Amino acid sequence: MVIAVFDGLRPDRISEELTPNLHRFVTDALWYREARSVFPSMTRVATTSFATGSHPTQHGVVNNAFFHPAISGGEPLDTSRAAHIRAANAWHDGEFVEAKAIGCALAAAGKRLAVVHSGSAGSAWLLNHRAKEHGHWTFSIHGRDHTDTPEAVDQSIEHFGPLPAGKSPKLDEATYATQVLTELVLPKLEPDVAIIWYSEPDTSYHFHEIGSRESDLATAHVDASFGKILDAVHASDQSEDTLLIVMSDHGQISTTSAFDLVGALGDKGFDAGYRAEPGTDVLVTPGSAAGLTLINQDRTRLQALGCALMDMPETGLLFCGTDENGEPVIDGAFDRALVGADHPRSPDLYWVGRSSIEADQHGLAGAGIYTTGVNVPVGGGMHGGLNPHEMNTLLAFGGAGMPAGCVNDHANLTDIVPTVLALLGVDRPATMTGLPLDAVLGKQAPEPRERRLEAGAGEFRQFLLLADDDGRQRIPVCGGRI
Repeated sequence: MVIAVFDGLRPDRISEELTPNLHRFVTDALWYREARSVFPSMTRVATTSFATGSHPTQHGVVNNAFFHPAISGGEPLDTSRAAHIRAANAWHDGEFVEAKAIGCALAAAGKRLAVVHSGSAGSAWLLNHRAKEHGHWTFSIHGRDHTDTPEAVDQSIEHFGPLPAGKSPKLDEATYATQVLTELVLPKLEPDVAIIWYSEPDTSYHFHEIGSRESDLATAHVDASFGKILDAVHASDQSEDTLLIVMSDHGQISTTSAFDLVGALGDKGFDAGYRAEPGTDVLVTPGSAAGLTLINQDRTRLQALGCALMDMPETGLLFCGTDENGEPVIDGAFDRALVGADHPRSPDLYWVGRSSIEADQHGLAGAGIYTTGVNVPVGGGMHGGLNPHEMNTLLAFGGAGMPAGCVNDHANLTDIVPTVLALLGVDRPATMTGLPLDAVLGKQAPEPRERRLEAGAGEFRQFLLLADDDGRQRIPVCGGRI
């Protein structure tokens, strides 16, 4: 089984002209056109949710960056950095990720997982956080110091030479990773499951705009890389029995403006900052889905913080925890448990920038606000919130006799690994809240249903659309300000 992940790829960017290999594949595959990411729709949250088949409520990776006692100096834990991940894992005695992942399930069944990753070291680790313990194989494009299985990097360099330099767009990284998969992992290691993760087109979406020439170039390049994977699979002795899964972890929308959330909170009487420093009373992790935490937990002060945010026209959505009666501690906010983001590590508040489905400068639907403090230019792509074009992901199953067709089932990122395990006859861990997808298993897919919730206080109103399919977990489909 081969799983190819295209970080950030929006399904509506697949076309015969731009991505001929992916277009041909999804046309002949079982394509979940309404597949959805998780909240917050950030890469490392999505990575962990995919790998563990569960939401942040279960696994504890609550944002790309969040404040954690393992990290000294007042800065947040950055889940892209190997050093931060290792510090947090040591602090938790090896249990930083609180849910079992695909690697754990495969190892328990005597099966092997290999990962080829061209994104951040943190993402590579989170895909199989117990790779070393289980004798698995994880290659990181960043080198041997950025994986717990450095021998994977050593083997790759021995076969293919030095690692690429890391310029943007990350075309050389995609080429190198494809070689590692097609010329080393598949023919020589022969794992039961192989995952390749491309950092494009996400990187180009961020820094060169979603519909730009550079982003199109990067998208076409990883499509060509996928074509080489198809060729390698078709040329193998196991071609008839190899299932291929193509997917993305989230989408993206274009940014319209960078909002100084920290400054705006200062104007409302809050000393907010990106670091825990003397005098700071609100810790902020920036983005299109920002986390806000009060250093001194005070119910009245938290209510005032929520009211201040609702007064800002840039605010799109607000989520918080609940009180002893199960009600949101901030009037007008949504319970963060509704979107699977309720965990002891979660910030007091998730702030989501206001967005819309209006066309951007390239005629692509989806645009919104993000905060300052993020290294992405205005006009570049962002993700993290609940805009439908952030949440809609690529997901298609092909080969191994899989029928062709489009499915409107509300497939979630957390359902993919449970489906993989079901196909392999492997028991899924109890921590997996996702469920095997019926259509992939030859069953009738459930009729998609949605439930709309609304909340707000004063002039602030927000909505949340949840999938409410019979017998399946309730997952967020989209949301925003009314």
